Amino acid sequence: MGFDFFTFGGGQFWEDVFYYQKWRIQRNFESKKYRLLDPWDIRRHSGSFEDCRLAFLRLIEAYELQRQKGHMIIMLHGLGETKNIFRPVWRKAMDEGFAAAAINYPSCQKHFESHVRQVQFLLDHLEDIDTVSFIGKGVGALILREVLSRDGEWKKNLKIGRVVQVCPPNKGSRLFEKMAKWRFWRFIFGPMLAELAPDKVKNLPKFAKDIEVGIIDCPFELKKISKYLPQKWQNLWNEKNSASLSGDNHFIRIKNRNFNVFNNKKVTDEAVYFIKNGRFEKNN
Repeated sequence: MGFDFFTFGGGQFWEDVFYYQKWRIQRNFESKKYRLLDPWDIRRHSGSFEDCRLAFLRLIEAYELQRQKGHMIIMLHGLGETKNIFRPVWRKAMDEGFAAAAINYPSCQKHFESHVRQVQFLLDHLEDIDTVSFIGKGVGALILREVLSRDGEWKKNLKIGRVVQVCPPNKGSRLFEKMAKWRFWRFIFGPMLAELAPDKVKNLPKFAKDIEVGIIDCPFELKKISKYLPQKWQNLWNEKNSASLSGDNHFIRIKNRNFNVFNNKKVTDEAVYFIKNGRFEKNN
């Protein structure tokens, strides 16, 4: 079992495969070992997935943990990010009465398909929830397109609520395509960088017509930096209309100057408002 110790929650080396009231079971992307973390990111157990799950059941009984229920919002971050970007929107969702799960996945370490399978595994093992909605940032929004297009055991037990995409490269990214040609950027951002090229993303399935989708486009405005880039790179940086997606979707654009878009209160409020009401407040 080993000693309990504080961790940093996984970052780019552990993937969440089970979530319950801020307790999570994670799998190391390389060793495939599992560990159980409590809400303070302290490791409480390690071993196989089933070992960690049994340890979780013993611990929640000891702690008399309240059961989660109802409608959960699952949040997927973008390339090179972690679950921590969702702190503002996670708090907003909880205040509005939702259960909320910000999910870690090693976005710079594995291929797109591996992340899709991770999310499917997590959904298959989601307990005491009847409805799931999603907020996806960046490439996390593309992973949702693929996950929701596939059949899975979880769909027999869970109703799909609504989806919010935040800054989604729905038409792919010519900037990432360019960066993928450089060994340095491939080392930093991993194999998924090349998979975000426009000719690859165009093959991803669209959302089903019965799923309500809201898209928030909030390109990062940092003209003081981008103006020092060569013109070719400026054009890639300021790529337009990559967030839009054909179909009957709700769409808004919000000006943003925050590195973390969810530190922009308008973005956070609109994302949760759409999950709750099926429309953006700004469009009322």
